Amino acid sequence: MIFWGLVLFSNRTFSQFPILPPTQSWSGISESLIADPKNPWITPTEMSGFKQTPSYSETMDWLQKLCKASGFLKMSVIGKSPEGREIMMVIASLEKDNSAKGIAQSKKPTLLVQCGIHSGEIDGKDASMMLLRDLAFSSKKAILTKVNVLIVPILNVDGHERSGPFNRPNQRGPENMGWRTNAQNLNLNRDYMKLDTKEIQAMVEVFNQYDPDFFMDIHVTDGADFQYDVTYGFMGKLGHSPAIANWIERFYVPGIENGLKQMGHIPGLFLNQASGPDFSKGILDEPTSPNFSNGYADLRGLPGVLIENHSLKPFKQRVLGTYVLLEESMKVLANQKTTLFDSIQKVRKSREIEIPLMLKSPDLNQPAPDSIMHLGIVSTIEKSDITNGEVIRWQGKPESRKLPFFRPKAVGKSVVRPEGFWVPVHCEEIISRLKKHGIQMEVALEDKEVLVELSRIKNPKFSPRPYEGRFQVNGEIIAELVKRKFRKGSVWVSTNQPLGNLAVVLLNPRSPESFLQWGFFNTIFQPTEYMEAYLIEPLAKNMLNNSPDLRARFEKKKQEEPAFANNPGAILDWFYKQSPYADSEYLLYPVGIAINP
Repeated sequence: MIFWGLVLFSNRTFSQFPILPPTQSWSGISESLIADPKNPWITPTEMSGFKQTPSYSETMDWLQKLCKASGFLKMSVIGKSPEGREIMMVIASLEKDNSAKGIAQSKKPTLLVQCGIHSGEIDGKDASMMLLRDLAFSSKKAILTKVNVLIVPILNVDGHERSGPFNRPNQRGPENMGWRTNAQNLNLNRDYMKLDTKEIQAMVEVFNQYDPDFFMDIHVTDGADFQYDVTYGFMGKLGHSPAIANWIERFYVPGIENGLKQMGHIPGLFLNQASGPDFSKGILDEPTSPNFSNGYADLRGLPGVLIENHSLKPFKQRVLGTYVLLEESMKVLANQKTTLFDSIQKVRKSREIEIPLMLKSPDLNQPAPDSIMHLGIVSTIEKSDITNGEVIRWQGKPESRKLPFFRPKAVGKSVVRPEGFWVPVHCEEIISRLKKHGIQMEVALEDKEVLVELSRIKNPKFSPRPYEGRFQVNGEIIAELVKRKFRKGSVWVSTNQPLGNLAVVLLNPRSPESFLQWGFFNTIFQPTEYMEAYLIEPLAKNMLNNSPDLRARFEKKKQEEPAFANNPGAILDWFYKQSPYADSEYLLYPVGIAINP
């Protein structure tokens, strides 16, 4: 009893102690979007004065009633969480056929909004509830004659219910915040390539079935203080979809920025400090890998933006800014339908020879080639009484400065697009994940012997600890050109398809986001046969006597590697690996890369 009393006292103490930096006062025209207290469709968040966000059950009950009352809004179950909760999606469409097939074939652009992938960052859910109400019962319904909207109000439904006031110490409200990871302690926004989680599998199935034309993933930042309350990020022209990046830059960004500013918000690019706790040394636009939502969307040829509301702004300001952002996004899609569709088709029809695997991070030790005007917050660096180190203090006062701007200028790693890949039938899990991604494939109806490039992984290095539940691995890739028999049931994955780039990044072993490097093929790194020492020793003598080349390599290795020369076990193992008894499949990645004619 004494223990629990101490915990409760501690919690009260922390809840009353202001650890967040001061905030700026705010008011904007977007406050007019808040429902009158007498409105029967006021949302739970509005009713609480933007102090709280509704629970999973309260949210779903409210949305179910709204959909029933509207006559055209519809809720659909897109999956179930590890704890058995239904993952719901609201379909706002005036199409006669608002099924997945009907939406996919619609001539209107379709906006897909993902909220609560990190469920403590829940602004998107509360803003979308307000917007759906106004689409249902006001003149704003007219926009649905030009655009379809799909909203997943809570993706991480299990994390959403691990709710409490101490889940996100860097964030100003609501009082009850969900948890970052799901019930399996996996970060859903690191899972778009490997598809280990039911939640992301459900989202990718929405991509495949509904074929949306624009994707928004709504988050809340951590970290530094600045004036912007709504920030956005997207893959640039060095990514997989340069035509889409150009469209976002040319049409989407000006549209949403103008709308947000008119309603009293301050939009801007989502950027990080180049070095140190503040922005004094410059701004960094970090490359995004495709295991993140917006990087994955770019790899699929799907226009997508990452939204990062500023965590230090009040919850009400963030929710209202998100409402405006959603509405303005719908307007841009409606007004720029033709240019949007053209950019998507251009990307999906393109078959670039060089496939980028990662962008080159900017060198922060060199002068920045660009600069940017940054709307920041005054800060001071002080000595900490606790650590004797430096600590930053944000002062809550605005300042605007022109700062160095570091951003990727080149592709850091790429591969040549092959004709395709052969995936052996025994790689059932890989074939299953490829299907979940929506990648097209042909199943071999009989055994096939084909010329392929296989990859031997030399000097594999494993991560010292698991990352997102997996031990990652990389190593030197040694290509081997062989005739290989692929058994009946193996699959041929051509890269001449809309998701061809995705197939390359998943299956080429040189890719940091490949199934190999994510640890799906770790069994190839475990030798299963061996040879007794008393047999290898006479075999080694015979091999040396019959191969001058082997003798020369042996002597050179001993000379260059003293540790090897003084390790009898390592020497015998080396000879075993040079012998015909060695396992030919050891360290061999079994997916074949087709040789271009």
